[in-house]
Amino acid sequence: MTNKLFQMKPIKMGNGFYIKPITDFEDFSKVIDVFKEWPFDEPLTLEDKKEEYNGYLKNGLCLGFYHNTGDIMGLAGLMHEVEEEHEEYFAPQAGKLNPFYIYGLATLPEYRGHGVCTTLMEVIHDIALENNIDFIYLRTQLEGSMSEGLCRKLGYTDMCQNSKKIVQTVTFERGTTGEIGSDDRQFLIYPISEEGKEILVETGAIVPEKSKVKKLS
Repeated sequence: MTNKLFQMKPIKMGNGFYIKPITDFEDFSKVIDVFKEWPFDEPLTLEDKKEEYNGYLKNGLCLGFYHNTGDIMGLAGLMHEVEEEHEEYFAPQAGKLNPFYIYGLATLPEYRGHGVCTTLMEVIHDIALENNIDFIYLRTQLEGSMSEGLCRKLGYTDMCQNSKKIVQTVTFERGTTGEIGSDDRQFLIYPISEEGKEILVETGAIVPEKSKVKKLS
């Protein structure tokens, strides 16, 4: 049974394209397979993909960006929670806040460069406002991230712990070789509500920009 976020109506775009919750597993599977490619190289099995998709159905939302032909072009996956493995990076005070975690953001190669992910992110922000979300966060590769530049343009900033940027080392099995590899991930965060911003700044999860001091002449 799906949660209420999946009940949103399709959003029609001016060119006949549209955004709607992904209710067809095959659409989800087609796009998520991009993570088998470099630089992700994740060995996603059918069971892995089913587990992730079912997670969205129960406690999140997977948005699809669709061509006017009905073909899926890209997706953005939201979890309505702080991931358990990330809880250690948040101060206890943040436990009272209502978060979105962007778990997946991807566009099929043939549709890249056409604003698919940018549009999906803008819709996510609208959904967050409508659902009283306090902040959104995501994890990207420290180097070579495809989504970091987009998120920073939208106002995302480094997520910190005790005012120090978080870098998490992740170990995984490479899909093409089976070798064990690792890379460093960073966290980006965006406050939605005023309360969310206040608590995140207060706990050092967001470091306010230092005010520029003008030199006296």
